[in-house]
Amino acid sequence: MKVLIVIAAIATLLAPIHGARRQCAGVDANRNGSGPYEYEGSGFLTADWTQKSCAAAGGSIDPNKKGNQKCCTFTDSRLGDFKRACDGQKAANYPKFSSFSQLC
Repeated sequence: MKVLIVIAAIATLLAPIHGARRQCAGVDANRNGSGPYEYEGSGFLTADWTQKSCAAAGGSIDPNKKGNQKCCTFTDSRLGDFKRACDGQKAANYPKFSSFSQLC
């Protein structure tokens, strides 16, 4: 019986932790919205918007990713919070770019 409990405990610890990995990309929707989407070249918008959306979802930023590769990890239950925060992002200095929540 003790062996089964130990095996169950180890299996629980080794089980993957499910979480969403997303970014809030600053993209140009190619004027008419048909795509393909193009990232804002400097990576500033994606990095900034992902950081802000991640904070709203209570997530954490992958410290090894920068610019257009910036990525946030948060629990699946907070996906709506991330998307709402991302959808609300605007940049006056980059009028042709809009926010787009996507997997990373």
